[in-house]
Amino acid sequence: MKPDHPDYVTVSRIQAEIVRLAGGMKRLKQSFPLLVQDAVDFVVDPVRTGRTRILELDNVEKTFIGLKIEHFLRDFLGVPKGLRDLRIDGFDVDVKNTVSKSWMIPPETFSNREPCVLVMVATTKNVCSLGVFVAREEYLNAKNRDGKRSVSVAAFSHIGWLLENEPLPESRFAGIDMGRFKDLRSLRGGTRRVAAFFRENLGRVIDRRVLQALLHDQDDYMKRLRGNGGARDILDQEMVALLSGAYHSSAFHHFGITGWDRESFCAVRFSEADRVVLNAAGYFDRMGTRGHRFA
Repeated sequence: MKPDHPDYVTVSRIQAEIVRLAGGMKRLKQSFPLLVQDAVDFVVDPVRTGRTRILELDNVEKTFIGLKIEHFLRDFLGVPKGLRDLRIDGFDVDVKNTVSKSWMIPPETFSNREPCVLVMVATTKNVCSLGVFVAREEYLNAKNRDGKRSVSVAAFSHIGWLLENEPLPESRFAGIDMGRFKDLRSLRGGTRRVAAFFRENLGRVIDRRVLQALLHDQDDYMKRLRGNGGARDILDQEMVALLSGAYHSSAFHHFGITGWDRESFCAVRFSEADRVVLNAAGYFDRMGTRGHRFA
């Protein structure tokens, strides 16, 4: 957006404050797609519904994604709710989300030419965008029966984009057989449950929160993964190593596992030759924290 644009001052002030509150553009770029995916997962609710994609939601459910993004964004930026969804640098700002092609702007926003934070979640391309926009009537299409008006395609040039088509992370449950996951959740014994799950998902990187959902009824769910009575003891006997991203990074590299972080776990089948690498990573050190606690 150029300095001679009529909305430049408003848009640029809100943009600058969002970046500042986010801790810089780099952190905003890293954190916002995760925030969006968390909102999507909250509504899709794969653990209880077996669904993992927005396309599986009905139209009413899709509207709740925007509500969760609003809540998560307000918490991420640490700003209060004002007359609208956010209070940013003295402006009352509406948050509008779409999983379609445009945003619906209510009369109370466009009649006063108020600013909006626009979020787009493009499910087919698996990307998200974040921009700032002043809702002028000349930027909007005709009213619907509720009096709301969508942003016209021609008015997209009046959006001050902060992030555009940033890749969304995959759902933490992507690729998991959710029907089987629900069956395992009812299996008695947390340790047996974890061992069965990893036995059936060899080589798949698993997020810690997936395991928390699997072990929903366990007071200390991480204990079920450890050695000294946990699932590791069962799997080790089967020549399957249960690796933690927090403690066994060298083993992850050795086995060629990608896409993991400190919150990740992965079960891999190992040979006698792999024991040297696992020993060096502290995997078999039952007394040391590297190989024992996963916490």
